[in-house]
Amino acid sequence: MNPPPPVLTERDGDVAVITLNRPEVLNALNVSLLTALVDALRAETVSAGAVVVQGAGRAFCAGEDLTETLAPRTGSAEELRVAFVQLQEITRVMTAARCPVISAVHGYAVGGGAEIALAADFVIGGPSARMKFPEAVIGHAPTGGITGRLPLMVGTLRAKDLLLTGRWVDAVEGHAIGLYTELAEDPKSRAVEVAQTLADKPRRSMSSVKQAVELAAHANQELNLRMEIDMASYCFASVENAESFAAFRDRDRSRA
Repeated sequence: MNPPPPVLTERDGDVAVITLNRPEVLNALNVSLLTALVDALRAETVSAGAVVVQGAGRAFCAGEDLTETLAPRTGSAEELRVAFVQLQEITRVMTAARCPVISAVHGYAVGGGAEIALAADFVIGGPSARMKFPEAVIGHAPTGGITGRLPLMVGTLRAKDLLLTGRWVDAVEGHAIGLYTELAEDPKSRAVEVAQTLADKPRRSMSSVKQAVELAAHANQELNLRMEIDMASYCFASVENAESFAAFRDRDRSRA
């Protein structure tokens, strides 16, 4: 029997719903999911009036899959760099999309999962939503553009707090500091509702205004993305990283 696809896509009129579909591991990121998500976003943002990104099961996305590697074939720095580029391509496609993109966050949104959620134009959080950015505390470094986007969302000092401590942010705090557009009891249904409202608006105007805001706020995004890849590659190459990550992975398994 073939495994289920890592990403599902449904269409409801002009609204496309893209679902991360690895619920057994809280939609943790592996190469297959990254590739499938990039492909789905590229395909749907061309013709949809609005796109919703959500997670199946109990979480939005728990970040990197700790049981796998993002360089499964060779384990090389070059292969790992390709995975970094795929994660960054998700940010590129979502932010450059001609239509609005809405993320629906329930449960965990960790590391790369939080970066995917926060690349959307609207972020709808549920009561159980919990975000964190653990990369720095385990010897890694963010690679989805969040070091450039987060300071403009929450302020420089608070961004440093979240990125350097790797602490959890619950739904109420997240909304208060600007990580969510709004909170809803059922974030998936609310995200579709928002998408339906936006999908019938003039597409040329939606696209133009979105791109103008992105350019004004993140004119240096490409420079930031390139710096993040260099930074992450540097961190991943260290012995300290391997030791920190192994400790984190083993601790995570013991708590599961």
